[in-house]
Amino acid sequence: MGYSTRPDVLKNYQAEIIKDTLTSDCPHTDRCGDYYGSLNSLYIERLGILFQTNHETQEIVHKVHLYKPFAGTINDSIFIALGKVTVEDIYKKYPKAKLTTTNAKQYWIIKTPHVSFLVNRLSTDNDYPIKPTEINDRLIYCVIIDKKIGYNSGYTDEGKIPLYAPKTETHRNSFVQKHKGGLHYIFWSDTSNYKAVKNGYWKEFHPNHVLKEEGNYKKGRKKGVFKYYDLNGKLIKTKKHRPFLFW
Repeated sequence: MGYSTRPDVLKNYQAEIIKDTLTSDCPHTDRCGDYYGSLNSLYIERLGILFQTNHETQEIVHKVHLYKPFAGTINDSIFIALGKVTVEDIYKKYPKAKLTTTNAKQYWIIKTPHVSFLVNRLSTDNDYPIKPTEINDRLIYCVIIDKKIGYNSGYTDEGKIPLYAPKTETHRNSFVQKHKGGLHYIFWSDTSNYKAVKNGYWKEFHPNHVLKEEGNYKKGRKKGVFKYYDLNGKLIKTKKHRPFLFW
């Protein structure tokens, strides 16, 4: 999570029928109406798995929704078979889980770190808060795995790992901050509105984690020889960029 992309899903599940669909990106459940933005998602109905992509890139998978007939292991240890597992089963595995609900009153939500279990909420149910024992026998409708974007989002004053870079990549792209008085290095806690520009040796990658281009920037502009690669990593172009004398 936070590293895998749409191309990864398409490659790993190429033997399956995959529906490219729309889902509402909601912090609470699998749908909250039109208030939250709709994202393109890849849905494998036979397996009950839906991969939802990140807001900014539309490529990085940041949520996975599990529906019936999904049966498998989550969190590397918990086996769950949707259509069979109940609220009571979940609390046996996650005794400290929190039971909450949505403003729309569509679901009860059993929340654990990074994983939410959705349960259909009936019109006859008591208002929130309720005790889990009141819905003990109810089946889990959906599981949402929502881990924070990790590998590619760690900003420091030294830069960031290039987006879509392989996990073995250690190089960090760096930035400087442009303002009227000159240049100074950015600290990411800084709330300044000055423009961040590329500086130093820079790499960019395709969403399939293959190198896309590389070369040096100086104060936001390309300088010297840049190399450009196709989706298979084949060098397709080399271009020399002229240095510049002013902003």
